[in-house]
Amino acid sequence: MPFPNHPEKYGADPIVTPDEHADYRAAQAEGDVAEPPEAVVLCYSRGLMEYFTETYDGETVDHYYGRLYCFEDTDYEVGVLGDFGIGAPTTAMLMDELVADGVEAFLSIGFAGCLDDSVEMGDFIVCEKAIRDEGTSHHYVESAKWAEASDSLVVDTTELLDERDEPFHVGPSWTTDAIYQETDAEVERYAEAGVLTVEMEASAVFAVADYRGVEAGAMFVVSDYLGQSDWDPKFHLTAEDMRRLGDTAKELLASRSRP
Repeated sequence: MPFPNHPEKYGADPIVTPDEHADYRAAQAEGDVAEPPEAVVLCYSRGLMEYFTETYDGETVDHYYGRLYCFEDTDYEVGVLGDFGIGAPTTAMLMDELVADGVEAFLSIGFAGCLDDSVEMGDFIVCEKAIRDEGTSHHYVESAKWAEASDSLVVDTTELLDERDEPFHVGPSWTTDAIYQETDAEVERYAEAGVLTVEMEASAVFAVADYRGVEAGAMFVVSDYLGQSDWDPKFHLTAEDMRRLGDTAKELLASRSRP
């Protein structure tokens, strides 16, 4: 069976567009709708979102699912979107709505399982492309194996990490919808191909950004190892690393938004 199922999916007009939904939200709002930022960090960790809002002064922009928090020290040009859950479908929906409202760049950050035992705990992963093993991206752009991050964001991210003397790796990720259906055969196959991580959003983030004509990148902290040995979770050791990741993402988007 082909995917998506309908053979004439691409190029057809959707019934509901993000612009139409934006108009609906504006009509339901009391008073003026606040302007969104130019760039948004996509945050899937409740703990990291709490860190952002407790550490940095800012304001919440209403009318989005989850919470969009804009940072005062960036003149509200950079924000973080969190508390909306995990996975590609909701992330894509919110990206569509934010792009309709004027957001021009996204940086997706969070945990990722690691397929390479040589990667040290605490190292950052800069994702340059992702295997499209989720369903959402295939409704935006024609099916293919890879979705790619924006080149300029990959370059800017690696340059900033070099300046900060952060240990990091650049490589591909495997994006899948089914966290509890990752098999030994898949892990072995992708690890042998040089794939560094597995997570749930990157390929959809890249595909939606490509379709909408905006920029997108992704950075991860290793949370667990999925090698050929037993599963080795490290979530409980990553709190400080996640905060560093969040600070780095905020700084990166702020540096790109300055004239």
